[in-house]
Amino acid sequence: MRKLFKLHPLFLVTGLVFIILGQALVFFVYFIVVVLHEFAHGFVAEKLGYNLNKIYLLPFGAMLDINQNFISREDEIKVAIAGPAFNFILAFLCLGLWWIFPETYAYTSFFVFCNIITGLVNLLPCYPLDGGRILVSSLSQKLSRTKALKISYIFNYIFSIIFIILFFINLKVEVNISYALMAIFIFFGTINNKFSGNYSMINLNKNKSVYDVKNLFVKGDTPLYKIFKHFNSKKFNIIYVQLNNGQIKMITENLVQKYLEKYSFNTKIEEILN
Repeated sequence: MRKLFKLHPLFLVTGLVFIILGQALVFFVYFIVVVLHEFAHGFVAEKLGYNLNKIYLLPFGAMLDINQNFISREDEIKVAIAGPAFNFILAFLCLGLWWIFPETYAYTSFFVFCNIITGLVNLLPCYPLDGGRILVSSLSQKLSRTKALKISYIFNYIFSIIFIILFFINLKVEVNISYALMAIFIFFGTINNKFSGNYSMINLNKNKSVYDVKNLFVKGDTPLYKIFKHFNSKKFNIIYVQLNNGQIKMITENLVQKYLEKYSFNTKIEEILN
């Protein structure tokens, strides 16, 4: 059976800390909430036509590994918001359950708390949290992905400092390790790209020397995101571009990837090639 889950190192650290503090049950409930959060992402992603490969469990959420990347701004926003939205839905359903069956409060109150906290934290504009992904995707309509990420990283630094300050302020009352872990995780998001879902074209296997090719013919006024949307991740993509003067230029998927890092998603290919 294919291994679906993969753990982020900080997720393991978080679990270990909770167990050492004698809060294994708390971590178990939190673990369930995070998995439900990510399955909401996966459900929406699959409805939009993406294939789910793995779920990377992160300290305050999780990350999808899919066959294609979210080149559509609308798709990325829909998938990003699905996780927090599902957390809030679960919380409100439990609130309704309390109204009908008050005795369930004792068994579900912490589950509700975890869902609300997970939903709110993931809406922070810090990459790779869902709020950061929404911010980066929105900015990428006018800016390059690289510039959008740099703006998001500013919020990462700001909130890392805020959580560190909260950690030290809270020491007067109790040791709340969650603040420290949150600060580390958010800062970690600016320097570790392994779990950030960067653009990925064909997965070149060192043991394979020959690949199938997919040819695309596009007009010069075609935006970058439409070209990328037609890529086949299992083939090497070659694009023939017809410019306004009738000239045809050939580019590869590698160049398109570089263009996406430098220009906005809506940039027309002829504006780059001319």
